[in-house]
Amino acid sequence: MVSSQMKITYTKDLKFQLTSNTVMYSDNHRIQAINHLANEYNHQQVKILQICAIPATAKTLLLPQIQYLDSQKITVDIACSPGPEVNYLEEQGYKVYPVQIDRKISLISNLLSIYHLTKIIQHNQYNLVHVHTPIAALLGRIAAKLAGVKRIVYTAHGFPFHDLSSPNQYRFYFTAEKIAAFITDLILTQNYEDIATANKLGLCKKEKLCYLGNGVNIHRFQRDRLNLNHQNQLKKSLGIPENTNFIIGTVGRLTRKKGSAYLVEATAKLLPQFPNLHTLIIGSELSSDPEPIKAELIERIHALGIEQHVTFTGGRQDIPELLGLLDIFTLPTFTHEGLPRSILEAMSMGLPVVATDIRGCREAVVHEETGLIVPSQNSEKLAEALGKLLSNYELRQAYGKKGRQRIEAEYDERLVFQRLVQSYRQLGLFLP
Repeated sequence: MVSSQMKITYTKDLKFQLTSNTVMYSDNHRIQAINHLANEYNHQQVKILQICAIPATAKTLLLPQIQYLDSQKITVDIACSPGPEVNYLEEQGYKVYPVQIDRKISLISNLLSIYHLTKIIQHNQYNLVHVHTPIAALLGRIAAKLAGVKRIVYTAHGFPFHDLSSPNQYRFYFTAEKIAAFITDLILTQNYEDIATANKLGLCKKEKLCYLGNGVNIHRFQRDRLNLNHQNQLKKSLGIPENTNFIIGTVGRLTRKKGSAYLVEATAKLLPQFPNLHTLIIGSELSSDPEPIKAELIERIHALGIEQHVTFTGGRQDIPELLGLLDIFTLPTFTHEGLPRSILEAMSMGLPVVATDIRGCREAVVHEETGLIVPSQNSEKLAEALGKLLSNYELRQAYGKKGRQRIEAEYDERLVFQRLVQSYRQLGLFLP
């Protein structure tokens, strides 16, 4: 029998520990009590709800973490806006609640999102709610609080206030994040810079901040896996001319702030020196994107007369193979990045990277070691850096090799999984 004076605690090394105010229990009684309570906890199914704005985020960015948690016998459901990726997630065996979540402040729509999320959370009695992306994270935290959830976790995929924000935008988003932090138990960041900024500005209590990082599957994104015949067929299927001797490319959703327009301009600047250059723009444009840009890019490409040197692949699943065609990867973004997975995937494939001087990018890429950092929104500097690498095979190889080593040491996704589970345990979840 377990006395009411006894209490159970969960130690960092995942062992149950029993303490008592009396000394009237034998070791056998203690062992029996510990085993009894441990079995109770082991049979409790931990249920987590992941919330994000669009299903593409769940499929592309969150699925590896969700799959890992699933492998640990943890039930993970997803709430996001409707979209074609929902069917894929459901086919993988996950329960997805389609809730319209706008990616902008819209009072009526936002209130409806909170209402529907609250109902879902109350019905399923989740042990923890984990939110992502700025607007969805704010609405999800409010809903979780209203539903009485004991553990609310927020992954900041780059705080929405950053050094390129206007003063008004900075104040607005910082204030929103600071208020939301009061109802958040743990804020996970993808880069160290966000932690330093949050501490400097007093966003929340220091103990609420924790580094999660970002990572990739280093076995899937490995150049040695590529098949030469398949790569040649892929190149042909994309319509890349046979006389092409250099390919540069970028990966990401087609949005204005990802900087593809600057890559187009840089391509035009490079062609006189590298006439057989080709550029791949990998990624699709969502109908929900607030700043569509593909039509504008196509118009600009035709105006520059470089349509034979640029290919839009659309959304693809064969990213390792597409990266395998490249000589250089670039991400000319000027938005609020966390730690871009596209850069990590490229480095994992042994590619040199040219990235902009943006939070997250400048943390992933070591300037003049794994790639080059250039000012954002500057096609001249972008072209200059790309040209430097195009002109120097040995430098490309050296940067690519260093990049792969950096990924293996610091950005293996398994490290992220370990930190994630440890963060959940920190909040008192009894996990395997």
